[in-house]
Amino acid sequence: MKRFVVQIRMVMVLASALVAAQQPSPPPKNPEPVLRVTTRMVLVDTVVLDKEGHPVKDLKADDFTVTEDGVRQRIASFSERISEPAKVAPPPVLPQHVTTNRPVVTQTNAENGTVAVLLLDGLNTPPQDQIYVKGQMLTFLARQYDPNTKLAVIALTNKLTVLQDFTQDPLLLRAALDRYLAETPALARRGGQMETHPASVPAPSVNLPAQAKGGPTSSRPDPGLPATLAAGGSNASIFEDIAYMMDRFERESENFSRDTRISITLSAVEQIARFVSGQSGRKVLLWFSAGFPFSVVADSPSSMEAQRNYGDQIRRTVNLLNDAHVATYTIDAGGLAPDSLGDPSLSGRDAGGKIHLGIDANRALSGEAFQRFSTHDALETIASDTGGRYFGNRNDLDDAIQSALRESSSYYMLGYYPSNKKWGGKFREIKLQVDRPGVQLRYRRGYFALNPSDWRKDNGERRLTAALTADSLPSTEVTFMARALPPPPDSDTVVEFAVDPSTLSFETEAENHHYCTLQFEVQAFTPEGKLVKAEVQTAEASLPEPTYERVRKQELPMNVPIRLAPGKYILRLGVRDNLTGLFGTADLALEVPATRESKR
Repeated sequence: MKRFVVQIRMVMVLASALVAAQQPSPPPKNPEPVLRVTTRMVLVDTVVLDKEGHPVKDLKADDFTVTEDGVRQRIASFSERISEPAKVAPPPVLPQHVTTNRPVVTQTNAENGTVAVLLLDGLNTPPQDQIYVKGQMLTFLARQYDPNTKLAVIALTNKLTVLQDFTQDPLLLRAALDRYLAETPALARRGGQMETHPASVPAPSVNLPAQAKGGPTSSRPDPGLPATLAAGGSNASIFEDIAYMMDRFERESENFSRDTRISITLSAVEQIARFVSGQSGRKVLLWFSAGFPFSVVADSPSSMEAQRNYGDQIRRTVNLLNDAHVATYTIDAGGLAPDSLGDPSLSGRDAGGKIHLGIDANRALSGEAFQRFSTHDALETIASDTGGRYFGNRNDLDDAIQSALRESSSYYMLGYYPSNKKWGGKFREIKLQVDRPGVQLRYRRGYFALNPSDWRKDNGERRLTAALTADSLPSTEVTFMARALPPPPDSDTVVEFAVDPSTLSFETEAENHHYCTLQFEVQAFTPEGKLVKAEVQTAEASLPEPTYERVRKQELPMNVPIRLAPGKYILRLGVRDNLTGLFGTADLALEVPATRESKR
């Protein structure tokens, strides 16, 4: 992968405000330090409901009180958003060799329509529950669907599949649901039971003693074995300890599989957040899932063996959802759950099917009940922390969809500039109050005050690389158009970017200059998904005020050359705003013609 750094100097030239010089100008002998000021507004989407669960309208900014870590903040921007009838414009017909990741907007009231994603979580949901969820969604479309709502349908197995992009056509949505379970891999039909281990991650292993393998014994005891096995006890005690080792191995395997499943799940939710980020206003994620735990313990809530905690991963995902203004409504796909004392799923059996007795039985049932509570607690936490709601222990899942969309039809957008200007990465708690008795509020519970430079150092490259893989959803955090014409023989393919400046950030420098820095990336894949080549360029600009104002009204151009052999490719294109870490991606098909020599 080649990397280039291009210093961009803004000059006034006809139709463009940019000229990219391949070599940066030499710095002065005694450069003065550059003071850059970043102004950040925190936006909080807020749903206000009365006692009956209906949206409360016509509130004013003075009716709200906002505090951050207990310190009152001044509301700098305020607006009320009410969902109104709006027709989605047909997708633009792009010229050949041109692509874009810009979302299709409504023809009218672009910021006031309801935008929602139906996420069918086949990775974490048993097959019988997936079938029930599908039926409930079809019931919703037949009886309660409001055609003014813009919906997309996405399925999660070991990867994400967009069954239907955003549309208001119930026939298209119904057809997408009909395809669900018919086109998704067998992994979904198995309820997400992953049976293989990724090659890059070693599977858990267990070392059996030589006696158990039928081989000679060793004079040196294995410190990892039970005392009976290490000392060489009787056959009965040896086989009891072998059973213990196998049981421990199975628990470790289950935890390993769960680790992988949770990692895939959270990565998928982050992809969805970036996929819908370019849509205006508050978005709704309707996530149907049997859930996954915050933590995993081997036997009980008090046991520390093989304990895992996913809280940090979940908090990072929640922060990304909030930055994209995605309120998550998690819906328990298991429906109405029986009381835990009579729940047959709490088996009280060991890995071999043997019933626990006495203290062992209490410990086993306690552990399984705790695991179920932890699983539901994760769904509740994600919903609450993103300003959504958890729907659990109910069979009317179609009504849950309707309730989520109804309360999302009206909300308030509040913005404030934090009085705390230290961006050290710590979590800051947001609290809202409304001067109206008996109301219920749904809003994000806080955010991480990240320093962009620290974010880029720790996460930026990894996340952009993951987003540029062949099977990732397009990201719309930064939007752009791009063109790549088939090159003449023996020439580079030039990818021409045109970035929407309204999706970029600028820092204010001395003498009223405005600074931005972008990274452009082109990855070429074969039609089978094999990465062939990649090119990366980084561009910087310090714009005087007149040029800055002009750039804000037009597109920001950049060319990235890449040399490819003759053949067919899928180009995965990416643009990252290095000041915020936000990025956009899009795909473009390209065929490089054969050279004269190769035709002979």
